[in-house]
Amino acid sequence: MNDKDFITSQFEGENVTAPESLNENNIKSRLEQGTKAGDMIKLNKGKKRILKPVISVAACIAIVVGTFATANVIREQKTQKNFQSQAESGIIRFTNYDELKAFSEKMEPDSNEADGVLGHFGVKSLYEKSESAVDYETEKSGEVEVDSHSETYKQVDGVDEADIVKTDGKYIYVLDQTDNSVAVYSAKNGKAKQVSRKFFDSEDDNFAEMYLDGDCIYVVGDTYSEKNEKAFVMTLNIADKKEIKVTDTYEQSGRYSTSRMSGGCVYLISTTYFNTKKFVPFCTNENGNYKKIPATDICAFECCQRPEYVIVGAVDTNSGKHRKTKTKAVMGGAENVYCNTEHLFIACNDYRRGRLKTQIIKYALDGVKIDEQATGSVNGRVLNQWAFDEKDGYLRVATTANNSVGEEINKLFVLDSNLKTVGSAGGYAKNEHIEAVRYIGDMAYVITYETTDPLFCIDLSNPKNPQITGEVKISGFSTNLVPIGKDKLMGIGHATEDTEWGEARNGVKLALFDISDKNNPKVLDEKVYKNCTSAAQSTHKAILQNSTENYLAIPMSWESMDESDTWYSEGGAVIFTEQNGKIKIIGEKSTGTTTDRLVYIGDTIYAVSAFENTVTPFTLD
Repeated sequence: MNDKDFITSQFEGENVTAPESLNENNIKSRLEQGTKAGDMIKLNKGKKRILKPVISVAACIAIVVGTFATANVIREQKTQKNFQSQAESGIIRFTNYDELKAFSEKMEPDSNEADGVLGHFGVKSLYEKSESAVDYETEKSGEVEVDSHSETYKQVDGVDEADIVKTDGKYIYVLDQTDNSVAVYSAKNGKAKQVSRKFFDSEDDNFAEMYLDGDCIYVVGDTYSEKNEKAFVMTLNIADKKEIKVTDTYEQSGRYSTSRMSGGCVYLISTTYFNTKKFVPFCTNENGNYKKIPATDICAFECCQRPEYVIVGAVDTNSGKHRKTKTKAVMGGAENVYCNTEHLFIACNDYRRGRLKTQIIKYALDGVKIDEQATGSVNGRVLNQWAFDEKDGYLRVATTANNSVGEEINKLFVLDSNLKTVGSAGGYAKNEHIEAVRYIGDMAYVITYETTDPLFCIDLSNPKNPQITGEVKISGFSTNLVPIGKDKLMGIGHATEDTEWGEARNGVKLALFDISDKNNPKVLDEKVYKNCTSAAQSTHKAILQNSTENYLAIPMSWESMDESDTWYSEGGAVIFTEQNGKIKIIGEKSTGTTTDRLVYIGDTIYAVSAFENTVTPFTLD
């Protein structure tokens, strides 16, 4: 048996066939065409012959190449079949990076954003800079008795949300996004004094928000350089209020999107584009070293169209120096996130076939353990996190969609634990879109807007047959709905007015709704502050609620004209409550500076300007 026959027999035993173009005769013909005199070898007695082993070796190489090519085709076919099989469940899972790359090659990267953002992070930046030269008052932790105090207004009990201002009842902590600083103010006896202020490297880092937990602050944000973009959770030790120290930093690929804190863990959500050269996202491990996220911890929406990851990192805040972490990634992006103590839901838009859908993935949370449980989709787009709510294993989702003739219509879907739709109520408020949603028990309250502000009541007591039971209209529209007692809602939003160019927003509006009768909701009262704006119009975190003293407060910015006819803004707060079916204004306070947030400690309210780094205390007379 010659060389070629032997090698061929071995490959035939593996059921692999070389392409016809690579058989021995074709190879020999090509070699002879390219053979020159110098390719001849002189043998004994001056005989010449073309080296037959050359042909055998060439044939061997050709067969090997053909074998690998065939094997790659078989492997690709197997991978595609695996993807197709998994797609039936709505989610694609990967067992290795080859499968991940094969899937990622289907998508066209955004050349402006994808290049380099998933590469090795390189050397960590030095976050700390020198402190300000201000002579701060020295305070020691534990010297001041903790008083009753406010918390960040949040969607779900037991799930904290990051913000730019926090308090523990003794101190107020202020994060300034403009210069990446964290300031500490002592707050006692109705006074506020700055204890310290720590500045951090602001060249590439962007501080977004923070959490407060005991003697630690967890700053969340992202940092960007020419080649890298990464989100982070930075741990600050604040046991000594004058010496804020960085003790740990967790990082993962992408720009900061949002986060939650629950059960001793910070859940960091970031998004990033990728390309086929750098298609694996990174994170830091327990020892602070960078690593690729394992392929088995990466999945994809089966409808994934754009080359974007949403990355979920879990950081255990109770595990000491070597923190326990876990990181997951899903291809498809994230427009909205809803989180409770048991589950994390991530939603992304799906524009396939000219119809907008919201694709949803459900994660089970157990400390740093994050497990994908189900995927599903609903027609339309969601407004924000408040469009979601989970109760008794059912996920309720309010959306705005377009019908066949392009008109906006609104729907509310009910999904089971596997994210399969079991019921819906739809088609209400044609040519209007959702501006606010609030779930209370088995009821959903939805505000839509176009030219009026209807409040819809939707009964969800039967998940398979939700019913719109009533509605009421009012001018303007609310962007946040706050329950007041058992049967009332306070709407906080925008006042509107007719102008020669049509309806326009002008001012802050408070609206009080009676929801005691789900079939017949009523507008009880309303208050309008023209030429005003409030941070509470755009974020629920700017709402201050004191349930003990039964009042609400929001930051305000009054726009006025001075003697030279120049407009200027003056910050402050409006404090109000419900009394006998009316909105009662308890107080209106001007602080002279912009006001971003309000907190209370005991009987004192503190108006905080993060940008100007001022804290102004006042009491209710």
